[in-house]
Amino acid sequence: MLTLTLSTAGLPLEGVGYIIAIDRIIDMMRTATNVTGQMVVPVLVAKEEGILNQDIYNGHVAWLPGDPEDETPDGVRAAGI
Repeated sequence: MLTLTLSTAGLPLEGVGYIIAIDRIIDMMRTATNVTGQMVVPVLVAKEEGILNQDIYNGHVAWLPGDPEDETPDGVRAAGI
């Protein structure tokens, strides 16, 4: 598809190699930006709405019985999921 577009626009087909090499790096940056945004925005909205559970967010919730950070089994809480 790219060669058809380049030939239609009157550009040399040798530019395909440059475009493919550069587009991979640019695509990685776009992907990193999208992933970061998809992680940050829900946390900000949940915090603003007051529904963000700080214990889960900070990792202070025992997910499994016998969590090494808890002193007694009674200290193990449900994760809220």
